[in-house]
Amino acid sequence: MTTSSRYTRTFALAAALAALTACTAAINPASIEAARTAARVKTALVNDPLIGTRVIDVRMDGTVVRLSGRVRSQEEVDRAVSVARSVSGITAVESQLRIESGPAPPPDPIVPPPDPTRGAAYEFAELEKGPPVLALGAGVGWSNPGGSGYGHEFSISPLIRLGSGAGFSPSIAFDWFGTTLVAAPAPAVDTGNVRVRPLMAGVGYSVPIGRMLLTPSLVAGYAFNSLRLPEDGVVEGMPVGIDNSLAWRPGIAVWIDAGRRTSLNVTLGRVMTSPRVTFVEDSQFRIRTLSADTTILFVGLAYTLF
Repeated sequence: MTTSSRYTRTFALAAALAALTACTAAINPASIEAARTAARVKTALVNDPLIGTRVIDVRMDGTVVRLSGRVRSQEEVDRAVSVARSVSGITAVESQLRIESGPAPPPDPIVPPPDPTRGAAYEFAELEKGPPVLALGAGVGWSNPGGSGYGHEFSISPLIRLGSGAGFSPSIAFDWFGTTLVAAPAPAVDTGNVRVRPLMAGVGYSVPIGRMLLTPSLVAGYAFNSLRLPEDGVVEGMPVGIDNSLAWRPGIAVWIDAGRRTSLNVTLGRVMTSPRVTFVEDSQFRIRTLSADTTILFVGLAYTLF
């Protein structure tokens, strides 16, 4: 190895040792602990309910903390000093806080206490004035048609809820039902199955009662009707066709909040419609308008979309 190479390697080793010494001096454990203590003091001041909104600067000199900034009263000065002194690792507090005059902060808004006699429906209606709520779902209805020529039956219907607060709101109802037509005279013979699919709209008025909403409503619309015939052949008095018809329904619904976004619905109403039905009578087709007025008891579940 030449003399020049030895000098070069010696110089590089000395430079590396000097850099390592400088880094060790820069990473002073005392400085790190002081920074941590200052952070704890700053956090305690920010979280304090009295002075948390004030801009207070925190500087450390060993275990002594210096506070500077602006506050609004001597009470806030004393509070800041007390909070800083309560932090572990602080032996003394030096206050350089200045008291400045200014407009008093606005008082906190007064929120009335909840009424224990009113439920979630009332709270939403009175305190959350917002856009109408849209909820979609489905349920099962039990129909009880009038007259001896009809049979009772269960049917599945869609469910729509518009609005969720007290007062007037639009109402949409389906109230689908089915029934079995029987031929007269006796003995009764099953002559077909009628499906009535109303699509109705109107208005309802909701009244909060505890955690429930009681909603009377009146809706009207158009019923899409269909007829399914038995496979036993044509018999006397058998219906062979049915027309669509107008329909309307007064009713009353109860909405119960079952969850944050789910609602249980129970509706009792009377669907009134009079479709034109074609019968086979005396080997001829005869058209008669029949009353298909039906009492509906509906139970469903809806999910709030927004």
